[in-house]
Amino acid sequence: MTIRPADPHARRIEHLSQRTRRVVAVATLLGLPVMFVWSSFWTTTTVPTILWGPITFVLIGISIVGSFILYRYIHGRADLGDAQLDERERHLRDRAWILSYQVLSGVVIAVVVVAGVTVLGFGKPLLIDASLVNAVVLSVAILLPILPAAALAWIEPDAPAGV
Repeated sequence: MTIRPADPHARRIEHLSQRTRRVVAVATLLGLPVMFVWSSFWTTTTVPTILWGPITFVLIGISIVGSFILYRYIHGRADLGDAQLDERERHLRDRAWILSYQVLSGVVIAVVVVAGVTVLGFGKPLLIDASLVNAVVLSVAILLPILPAAALAWIEPDAPAGV
């Protein structure tokens, strides 16, 4: 007698290929920032919201659904708590956290360089208004906790065939 998992989708998520996990991780991390850029561009035009608004919700949905898929895949293995992880899983978790810090550092450095070039190189003032602060705060608050899960899903190799 075979025992089937209660949720057939959970079994599929647990066996996602590395390529699929990487696509989900990138889409999840880029969905929200792209949504803010997309919305910022279209709000300055006279195009009706009904034309560009649904794309905004699709981009938000990509980040939300991707987050659930990533968290379902890692089962808490990216947390720094005292989880029951074997040596290989602890090593992958530590590598994922290192990769997370590297990605975060790269993004911060890129933002500072772009701001510096804009202000110092082109002599244009950098306007920080409420909408920009809102976008940055929401992106950081939502994407920063997802980053270790995305990094673990990115670096974890595929399971051997038959497992």
